Amino acid sequence: MGQVNVLIAVDGQKLAQQVQDGSLSAGSESAPTSLGSYGESDVFISMIAQHGIATNEQGKSELSINVASNDEIIWTMTTFGNNTDYTAYLYASQFHPNDITGPLFSNSEVEVFLPPSSTPTATPQGFTNTLYTVTGIVNKVNVNMQYTLSFILADNKNNGAVIGYFTWDPFINVNG
Repeated sequence: MGQVNVLIAVDGQKLAQQVQDGSLSAGSESAPTSLGSYGESDVFISMIAQHGIATNEQGKSELSINVASNDEIIWTMTTFGNNTDYTAYLYASQFHPNDITGPLFSNSEVEVFLPPSSTPTATPQGFTNTLYTVTGIVNKVNVNMQYTLSFILADNKNNGAVIGYFTWDPFINVNG
């Protein structure tokens, strides 16, 4: 079983601005706003995976990845502002066909080591960081799976008030 990590970066500032000016609906938990596909969603979302896993250009919203049956896919989401002004996190997914176990939504603490000050050469010290991930395990071989991911954008300057609910649809190609 292999592990594939997919990092998703969201332009939280642009999404918040477009919801505020009315050019984009805030959606709801049960009916998130579609960000479209390809060029439409590229202005809001970028996805990357380990080298050799992606089968198309990385850095766009329609990342296609090659995986094998029983591979574990872990999606992690952040904003281009590193979740400082806005926080983006996944809350729902659908897979077509539904050949994935999960997803498991997990919020866990991890210890990371960083310099204790603005001196990058200082001895790294441990800091507790919260990591929110979504994990699924691929069940079938030789299938092209389209899926949707839905996320919440929260306003950190306003005690986590929800700005909106959004969705888009990347692809998974499962080999033998």
